[in-house]
Amino acid sequence: MGAMRENTVIPDGTPVRLTDGGHSSPREGVCVVELASLIAQEEFSDRPRCVCPVIGAFLRGWNDRAPYAERQRLSPYAKRIVGSRGSPRVTRERRDICLQWAGADLSHGGVRGLWSRGATRVRIAIFCGLGAAVRLDEGAGDYAARVAMAEGDAQRAFKLLDTLLATGEERRLGPSPVSATANGYAPPNGNGLPPRAQNGLPAANGHGPIVNGGRHPVDALEDESSDSTSVSPTGQ
Repeated sequence: MGAMRENTVIPDGTPVRLTDGGHSSPREGVCVVELASLIAQEEFSDRPRCVCPVIGAFLRGWNDRAPYAERQRLSPYAKRIVGSRGSPRVTRERRDICLQWAGADLSHGGVRGLWSRGATRVRIAIFCGLGAAVRLDEGAGDYAARVAMAEGDAQRAFKLLDTLLATGEERRLGPSPVSATANGYAPPNGNGLPPRAQNGLPAANGHGPIVNGGRHPVDALEDESSDSTSVSPTGQ
Protein backbone atom coordinates (compact mmCIF):
# COMPACT_ATOMS: atom_id res chain seq x y z
CA MET A 1 0.00 0.00 0.00
CA GLY A 2 1.09 3.56 -0.61
CA ALA A 3 2.17 5.88 2.13
CA MET A 4 -0.57 7.78 3.89
CA ARG A 5 -0.36 11.55 4.17
CA GLU A 6 -1.58 13.01 7.43
CA ASN A 7 -1.86 16.51 5.98
CA THR A 8 -2.97 17.93 2.67
CA VAL A 9 -2.86 21.42 1.22
CA ILE A 10 -5.78 23.59 0.15
CA PRO A 11 -5.51 25.87 -2.93
CA ASP A 12 -4.06 28.82 -0.99
CA GLY A 13 -1.22 26.63 0.25
CA THR A 14 -2.49 26.18 3.80
CA PRO A 15 -1.90 22.68 5.16
CA VAL A 16 -4.98 21.01 6.63
CA ARG A 17 -5.77 17.62 8.12
CA LEU A 18 -8.92 15.55 7.81
CA THR A 19 -10.81 15.46 11.09
CA ASP A 20 -14.24 14.24 12.10
CA GLY A 21 -17.35 16.36 12.45
CA GLY A 22 -18.36 19.68 10.92
CA HIS A 23 -16.17 22.76 11.06
CA SER A 24 -16.80 26.50 10.89
CA SER A 25 -13.36 27.20 9.42
CA PRO A 26 -10.53 25.23 7.76
CA ARG A 27 -8.35 26.31 10.68
CA GLU A 28 -10.32 23.86 12.83
CA GLY A 29 -9.71 21.06 10.34
CA VAL A 30 -11.80 19.79 7.47
CA CYS A 31 -13.71 16.69 6.46
CA VAL A 32 -13.10 15.32 2.97
CA VAL A 33 -16.28 16.94 1.58
CA GLU A 34 -15.44 20.32 3.13
CA LEU A 35 -12.04 20.04 1.48
CA ALA A 36 -13.81 19.53 -1.85
CA SER A 37 -15.71 22.79 -1.34
CA LEU A 38 -12.38 24.61 -0.92
CA ILE A 39 -10.88 22.98 -4.01
CA ALA A 40 -13.97 23.98 -6.01
CA GLN A 41 -13.69 27.53 -4.56
CA GLU A 42 -17.23 27.36 -3.26
CA GLU A 43 -18.37 28.63 0.12
CA PHE A 44 -16.84 26.45 2.83
CA SER A 45 -19.42 23.72 3.44
CA ASP A 46 -19.84 19.97 3.84
CA ARG A 47 -22.60 20.10 1.21
CA PRO A 48 -21.03 21.89 -1.76
CA ARG A 49 -23.14 22.22 -4.89
CA CYS A 50 -20.53 20.47 -7.03
CA VAL A 51 -20.68 17.18 -5.09
CA CYS A 52 -23.30 14.46 -5.61
CA PRO A 53 -25.52 14.31 -2.50
CA VAL A 54 -25.24 10.50 -2.31
CA ILE A 55 -21.45 10.51 -2.54
CA GLY A 56 -21.21 13.46 -0.17
CA ALA A 57 -23.34 11.72 2.47
CA PHE A 58 -21.36 8.48 2.14
CA LEU A 59 -18.06 10.30 2.57
CA ARG A 60 -19.28 12.43 5.50
CA GLY A 61 -20.46 9.31 7.29
CA TRP A 62 -17.21 7.46 6.56
CA ASN A 63 -15.01 10.46 7.42
CA ASP A 64 -16.70 10.95 10.80
CA ARG A 65 -16.58 7.30 11.88
CA ALA A 66 -13.25 6.11 10.47
CA PRO A 67 -10.08 5.78 12.54
CA TYR A 68 -7.67 8.67 12.08
CA ALA A 69 -5.22 6.88 9.77
CA GLU A 70 -7.98 5.50 7.54
CA ARG A 71 -9.60 8.94 7.34
CA GLN A 72 -6.44 10.43 5.86
CA ARG A 73 -6.67 7.93 2.98
CA LEU A 74 -9.79 9.77 1.84
CA SER A 75 -7.94 13.01 1.07
CA PRO A 76 -7.20 12.17 -2.63
CA TYR A 77 -10.94 11.86 -3.21
CA ALA A 78 -11.60 15.49 -2.27
CA LYS A 79 -10.45 16.61 -5.71
CA ARG A 80 -12.10 13.72 -7.51
CA ILE A 81 -15.59 14.32 -6.14
CA VAL A 82 -15.58 17.92 -7.40
CA GLY A 83 -18.04 17.92 -10.32
CA SER A 84 -19.59 14.59 -9.31
CA ARG A 85 -23.12 16.00 -9.05
CA GLY A 86 -25.07 14.51 -11.93
CA SER A 87 -28.59 14.33 -13.31
CA PRO A 88 -31.52 13.09 -11.19
CA ARG A 89 -31.22 9.73 -12.95
CA VAL A 90 -27.55 9.36 -12.04
CA THR A 91 -28.33 10.38 -8.44
CA ARG A 92 -31.06 7.72 -8.24
CA GLU A 93 -28.70 5.09 -9.63
CA ARG A 94 -26.10 5.93 -6.99
CA ARG A 95 -28.73 5.96 -4.27
CA ASP A 96 -29.97 2.49 -5.23
CA ILE A 97 -26.38 1.17 -5.43
CA CYS A 98 -25.85 2.29 -1.82
CA LEU A 99 -29.13 0.79 -0.63
CA GLN A 100 -28.50 -2.57 -2.30
CA TRP A 101 -24.89 -2.60 -1.09
CA ALA A 102 -26.20 -2.08 2.45
CA GLY A 103 -28.62 -5.00 2.13
CA ALA A 104 -31.88 -3.60 0.73
CA ASP A 105 -33.76 -5.75 -1.78
CA LEU A 106 -34.97 -3.41 -4.52
CA SER A 107 -35.58 -6.10 -7.14
CA HIS A 108 -39.34 -6.40 -6.64
CA GLY A 109 -42.18 -4.31 -8.01
CA GLY A 110 -45.76 -3.80 -6.92
CA VAL A 111 -46.81 -4.16 -3.30
CA ARG A 112 -43.76 -6.21 -2.36
CA GLY A 113 -41.46 -3.56 -3.79
CA LEU A 114 -43.25 -0.79 -1.93
CA TRP A 115 -42.99 -2.78 1.30
CA SER A 116 -39.27 -3.36 0.81
CA ARG A 117 -38.57 0.30 0.13
CA GLY A 118 -40.72 1.33 3.09
CA ALA A 119 -38.83 -1.05 5.37
CA THR A 120 -35.56 0.42 4.11
CA ARG A 121 -36.72 3.93 4.97
CA VAL A 122 -37.59 2.73 8.47
CA ARG A 123 -34.10 1.32 8.90
CA ILE A 124 -32.57 4.60 7.76
CA ALA A 125 -34.83 6.55 10.13
CA ILE A 126 -33.68 4.37 13.04
CA PHE A 127 -29.96 4.42 12.29
CA CYS A 128 -29.52 7.81 10.60
CA GLY A 129 -32.48 9.92 11.73
CA LEU A 130 -35.84 10.96 10.32
CA GLY A 131 -34.29 13.68 8.17
CA ALA A 132 -32.14 11.12 6.38
CA ALA A 133 -35.19 8.93 5.72
CA VAL A 134 -36.97 11.90 4.15
CA ARG A 135 -33.93 13.01 2.14
CA LEU A 136 -33.29 9.53 0.81
CA ASP A 137 -30.37 10.48 -1.44
CA GLU A 138 -28.38 11.54 1.61
CA GLY A 139 -29.91 8.84 3.78
CA ALA A 140 -28.78 6.07 1.43
CA GLY A 141 -25.19 7.32 1.45
CA ASP A 142 -25.05 7.72 5.21
CA TYR A 143 -26.65 4.32 5.80
CA ALA A 144 -24.12 2.64 3.50
CA ALA A 145 -21.32 4.33 5.46
CA ARG A 146 -22.72 3.01 8.73
CA VAL A 147 -22.89 -0.52 7.34
CA ALA A 148 -19.32 -0.18 6.05
CA MET A 149 -18.10 0.85 9.50
CA ALA A 150 -20.01 -2.00 11.16
CA GLU A 151 -18.51 -4.44 8.69
CA GLY A 152 -15.00 -3.10 9.22
CA ASP A 153 -13.83 -3.73 5.64
CA ALA A 154 -12.21 -0.59 4.23
CA GLN A 155 -11.39 -2.32 0.94
CA ARG A 156 -15.08 -2.95 0.17
CA ALA A 157 -15.92 0.62 1.14
CA PHE A 158 -13.31 1.99 -1.27
CA LYS A 159 -14.69 -0.27 -4.01
CA LEU A 160 -18.18 1.10 -3.39
CA LEU A 161 -16.85 4.66 -3.60
CA ASP A 162 -15.12 3.86 -6.90
CA THR A 163 -18.36 2.38 -8.24
CA LEU A 164 -20.39 5.45 -7.23
CA LEU A 165 -17.94 7.79 -8.94
CA ALA A 166 -17.88 5.70 -12.10
CA THR A 167 -21.69 5.59 -12.30
CA GLY A 168 -22.87 8.10 -14.89
CA GLU A 169 -19.31 9.17 -15.66
CA GLU A 170 -19.94 9.17 -19.39
CA ARG A 171 -22.90 11.53 -18.90
CA ARG A 172 -21.16 14.30 -16.99
CA LEU A 173 -18.21 16.63 -17.23
CA GLY A 174 -15.56 16.50 -14.58
CA PRO A 175 -12.67 14.39 -13.37
CA SER A 176 -12.14 10.91 -14.75
CA PRO A 177 -13.28 7.95 -12.63
CA VAL A 178 -11.33 7.40 -9.46
CA SER A 179 -8.45 5.00 -9.81
CA ALA A 180 -8.55 2.44 -7.05
CA THR A 181 -4.74 2.55 -7.01
CA ALA A 182 -4.99 5.98 -5.37
CA ASN A 183 -5.85 4.25 -2.11
CA GLY A 184 -3.64 1.20 -2.59
CA TYR A 185 -6.44 -1.22 -3.46
CA ALA A 186 -7.09 -3.26 -6.59
CA PRO A 187 -9.80 -2.03 -9.01
CA PRO A 188 -13.35 -3.26 -8.31
CA ASN A 189 -14.83 -6.19 -10.19
CA GLY A 190 -18.12 -5.92 -12.04
CA ASN A 191 -20.46 -3.48 -10.36
CA GLY A 192 -18.54 -3.46 -7.08
CA LEU A 193 -21.44 -5.02 -5.18
CA PRO A 194 -21.00 -7.95 -2.79
CA PRO A 195 -22.42 -11.44 -3.44
CA ARG A 196 -25.97 -11.81 -2.21
CA ALA A 197 -27.50 -14.57 -0.17
CA GLN A 198 -30.99 -15.97 -0.82
CA ASN A 199 -32.52 -13.44 1.58
CA GLY A 200 -31.25 -10.54 -0.54
CA LEU A 201 -28.58 -9.44 1.95
CA PRO A 202 -24.89 -9.22 1.11
CA ALA A 203 -22.97 -12.29 2.21
CA ALA A 204 -21.04 -11.83 5.44
CA ASN A 205 -18.06 -13.71 4.05
CA GLY A 206 -16.29 -13.80 0.70
CA HIS A 207 -15.67 -10.06 0.19
CA GLY A 208 -15.56 -9.05 3.82
CA PRO A 209 -14.64 -10.44 7.22
CA ILE A 210 -17.19 -12.23 9.37
CA VAL A 211 -18.02 -9.81 12.15
CA ASN A 212 -20.05 -9.97 15.34
CA GLY A 213 -19.95 -13.75 15.50
CA GLY A 214 -20.72 -14.22 11.81
CA ARG A 215 -23.77 -11.91 11.80
CA HIS A 216 -24.45 -9.46 9.00
CA PRO A 217 -23.42 -5.83 9.73
CA VAL A 218 -27.03 -4.69 9.36
CA ASP A 219 -27.93 -7.02 12.25
CA ALA A 220 -25.09 -5.50 14.25
CA LEU A 221 -26.53 -2.05 13.63
CA GLU A 222 -29.91 -3.26 14.86
CA ASP A 223 -28.31 -4.44 18.08
CA GLU A 224 -26.77 -1.00 18.58
CA SER A 225 -30.17 0.66 18.28
CA SER A 226 -32.17 -1.84 20.38
CA ASP A 227 -31.60 0.08 23.60
CA SER A 228 -32.91 3.37 22.19
CA THR A 229 -36.00 2.25 20.21
CA SER A 230 -38.66 -0.42 20.29
CA VAL A 231 -39.13 -0.44 16.50
CA SER A 232 -37.79 -3.62 14.89
CA PRO A 233 -38.12 -3.31 11.10
CA THR A 234 -37.33 -6.13 8.76
CA GLY A 235 -35.30 -5.86 5.58
CA GLN A 236 -37.72 -8.01 3.60
